[in-house]
Order: sequence, then structure tokens, then C-alpha cells
Amino acid sequence: MIELVVVLVIISLLTALATPTLTRTIRRQEIRGVSKRISAILRFCRSESVNKSRIYLASIDPAANTLTIQSAEEGEEKPTLQKAYSLPEEVKFEKIEVGKTLFDLPQPTFEFYPNGGSNGGTALIRRGETGGYSIQVDFLTGAVKLEETK
Repeated sequence: MIELVVVLVIISLLTALATPTLTRTIRRQEIRGVSKRISAILRFCRSESVNKSRIYLASIDPAANTLTIQSAEEGEEKPTLQKAYSLPEEVKFEKIEVGKTLFDLPQPTFEFYPNGGSNGGTALIRRGETGGYSIQVDFLTGAVKLEETK
């Protein structure tokens, strides 16, 4: 009987020690997954811009926690909505810097041009106090790069 109690105490101690680590790991995986998804959406925008000879815009609304994709022909005054993506509530954009845009939109916007270029910029994504990811868009090539930050 005493052996069973000792085993149960050891199991409960191990569980208590493993739970915080498991929680941090789950949070890191969530922010990693969201960051990869956003990067993939931006890469898709660049690809579609080149393939369809249209300007693609990826607007980030930190207040609503959404990423909105729009497209426009060169010379059009107003882009048309393609799709909007909602992000988990816990994931936040902390710092967004983009280059000069062709369209006057209220949110920070990455623009991808038919020649493969973009307006360039960076966005920092975090989930609480957990480390985050920096998404960088090269202005010359439109390449999207994802880096983990501390």
C-alpha cells in the first residue's frame, strides 16, 4: 500500500513539473504556426501578383487582428477584396513597418507588384510574453522571410 502512495506522489510531482513546460511549448507552437501561415499568405500574394499581372495588397489591422487580401489592376483607384483572415486573439502584431504604398489605405499594407517586387517592410508577431516572429518582405524581390525573435 505504501508503495502505491509513493508512486502516486512521484507521478503527481512529475506532472506538476511538466505542465508549465508543456504550456510554453504549446504557446510557441501556436505563434509559430500563425507566423508560418501569414508568411505563406504573403508568398501567395506575391505569386498571384506575378502570375495574374495584378497588384496584391495584404493589409494588417492590429485592432481587429485581421489580415485582409485585396487586388487591383495598375491604374485602378480602389482595390477589390479577395479574402480576410482572422488571427487568434492571443496573437498580436507589435510592430509593423511598411514602405510607401500606391494605395491610400488606413492600415499598414504590404503591396506586391506584377514585376515581383513589393513596397517592403517588417511585421513583428507575438503571443503574450512568449518570443515572437519577425516577418520581413524584401522591397526589391518581394521575398518573404520568417525569423524567430527572442
